[in-house]
Amino acid sequence: MRISAFLRSPVGTFLRYACSLGLLGWLAWRVDWSRFGGLRGLDWSLATPAVLLAGLAYPLQAWRWQVLLGIQDIVLPARWVHGAFWIGQFYNSFLPGGVAGDAVRLGHLWRVAPGRRAGAAASLLVDRLLGLSSLLVLATLALGAHGVYAREGERLRSLLGVSAVACLLIATVGWTVVRTRWWQPLSARVLGSERAAVLHDAAQAFGCHRGALVGCMALSVAAWLVDFCALWVLARAVGLAVGLPEMMVAVAAAYVAAALPISIGGHGVREGTLVAMLGMLGYGAGSATALFAVAFWASSVGWSLVGGGVYLLSILTGWPLGRGGQAERLAARKAG
Repeated sequence: MRISAFLRSPVGTFLRYACSLGLLGWLAWRVDWSRFGGLRGLDWSLATPAVLLAGLAYPLQAWRWQVLLGIQDIVLPARWVHGAFWIGQFYNSFLPGGVAGDAVRLGHLWRVAPGRRAGAAASLLVDRLLGLSSLLVLATLALGAHGVYAREGERLRSLLGVSAVACLLIATVGWTVVRTRWWQPLSARVLGSERAAVLHDAAQAFGCHRGALVGCMALSVAAWLVDFCALWVLARAVGLAVGLPEMMVAVAAAYVAAALPISIGGHGVREGTLVAMLGMLGYGAGSATALFAVAFWASSVGWSLVGGGVYLLSILTGWPLGRGGQAERLAARKAG
């Protein structure tokens, strides 16, 4: 608790901003810009489609969230769900606390579906868990593929073991939560019996829709594969010949590191971890790798700014979230 309170304090927030800016500055300093002729050294015939492809992962994630909301009987227009999702991405990227975007999404959900607060919270929690579990599964498979044909794969056996254990642990916890009641007495002590019962009903709803959950997992896998492929093409655009399995491992480690509450939106930590993992996988940490990390950061920030545009649009026009109109009435009628 003390560490968490310190990170939320003005001093902690300043240090997190300093960490992000310092790491990004270090990466930019490592790039030999004269070698690449500035950004003119990028192969834009590859960089442009790579950035556009990266943007396709976001609608897939929003679609997954919409399916999870439907399981909880929270039926909202697709434009509303996608709009709230993009706004959440904007907050996640530029505000302290890695889950700021989830809090924003939850706030919007509570406004349009006040009678389904537990279901709204459960949809976001499962959304996070599905994203993390599918990421770990893909990273584990990619790490195993790397170990099959690369000699240096032996150095990563411990990482492979940790990834496999993490996948098994998440799968076990997820199954027991939606299929058993062991956690209900514990939650009743913490939340009270009434709130625990509501939360248990929300969890059981997921257990009764296994087909939909499988579909959500498939959407998670598709979103990550799109992201991996986009970054693999982006690496080629800067002249970094990285194999797709190695890219999957490095990017997965970068995203996990970005969740640590030591930076703002994972900026700097994510890119630094990416460079470190590529070096561990045998691709060095030279100028091309640093430039790729900077390009990765720029693409991520650019797509997050789209969420800022959606937020501004919602303030000025009420679209796509609405001003207390159709979305609210539809959700309230469904919840009732």
